[in-house]
Amino acid sequence: MNIFFYSKKCIIKRSKKKLLILMALNLLINSFFISQNNPNCFLFEVSQLNLKNSNKGPIKTIPEELNCFKPFKKQLNELLNIRRNQFYYVDSILRENKLPNLFGFLPLVLSGYNSTNTSDLSSKGIWALSYITAFKKELQINSYVDQRMNNRLATLAAVQQLKFLMEKYKSENWTLLAFITSPSYVSNIFKESKSKKWDVAQEFIESKYLQNIKLINWLNQLDLKDFNGNYKIINKDYQKFSFNDNILFDAIAQFKIIDFNQINIKNPFLTGQMIPKNQSIVLKKELGNFILQNQSKIIAFQDSMINNLFLMEASAKEPLIHIIEFGDVLGQIAIDYNVSVAQIMKWNDLSSTMIYQGQKLKLFSNQMDTKYKLHLYTVSNEKYFWEVASTSPEISVKKICKYNIYQELKQNQQLKITNK
Repeated sequence: MNIFFYSKKCIIKRSKKKLLILMALNLLINSFFISQNNPNCFLFEVSQLNLKNSNKGPIKTIPEELNCFKPFKKQLNELLNIRRNQFYYVDSILRENKLPNLFGFLPLVLSGYNSTNTSDLSSKGIWALSYITAFKKELQINSYVDQRMNNRLATLAAVQQLKFLMEKYKSENWTLLAFITSPSYVSNIFKESKSKKWDVAQEFIESKYLQNIKLINWLNQLDLKDFNGNYKIINKDYQKFSFNDNILFDAIAQFKIIDFNQINIKNPFLTGQMIPKNQSIVLKKELGNFILQNQSKIIAFQDSMINNLFLMEASAKEPLIHIIEFGDVLGQIAIDYNVSVAQIMKWNDLSSTMIYQGQKLKLFSNQMDTKYKLHLYTVSNEKYFWEVASTSPEISVKKICKYNIYQELKQNQQLKITNK
């Protein structure tokens, strides 16, 4: 009995030991995959950023309490490089408003300094501003502009919001949490924890928010003296311009065809196909100066384009479709519709006068010059006239406007375009 009891005891001890080892391994494996998959680290999708993974930077090691960020040391160093080179002005604006420097790290954790960042809740820009916050801070959001993606204007709006929250909470950490989430979220934490003390209430805060606030506090303690400064990146080919009228890309394209999508890339706050009046934007010097020199001409064309003054009414209407019946000949059809045989052949790309029963012929007004060859252009992915004009040097915005009402294009829409 004693031997049996001893053996059973050993088995139990060994089983417990194995169980403890397995549990430890499980914890290690889980922690590894958590850090690799990064579910509760960044508040943005870090994989979408085009980071250089710099070894240069102030971060040498990351403390254990920020274990989640350890696999991303190089990315964090690169984000600090971006902060220094492109967002050096944020700290000075914070100082002017007597706000703590650590608030300057909020764009790093909210967006990775990505101007086009959009959160799951549709907050936008480097500060991840909500529509309501942006509206209250008088940022423009419409079909053509979303100033939440204008880094400087968004920073000014964010600073005003931070001032409001700092006055409300009198605490850096609670202000950070309210900005990252919302004042409602903070109120719920107060209710659940029954305390407004950070040390007491923080266990009720979601891990991803808490981790990012800890990261901000830690980054703020780093020695960045040798790492800071106004290292503005200068691109000599670009310059800031503003114009005293709203200018559509389609109007500019009549005089100069470029890839206008590049303007939106350089100015992510532009959400449409227009340069808004008095809005400061970055353009290539050559293009900006061209628009300035030709602004009155561009605006005059734009007014005519918008009001469809180039439109040839009779020819712009949908063509009359004549279906060939038994016995029809082109000559009689031309007489019946008061047009010429030559016109019918041009409109329908006919190489001879032979026609067949059931064939469909497009017929337009007899006012159209026979020198004009009208053809149909089927829209694929183009949305704007300038995109169609850029497909061929023989097509201009004015030519498109001559036989088509000015509007945003739709897929498979057919445009009537002539060679004159």
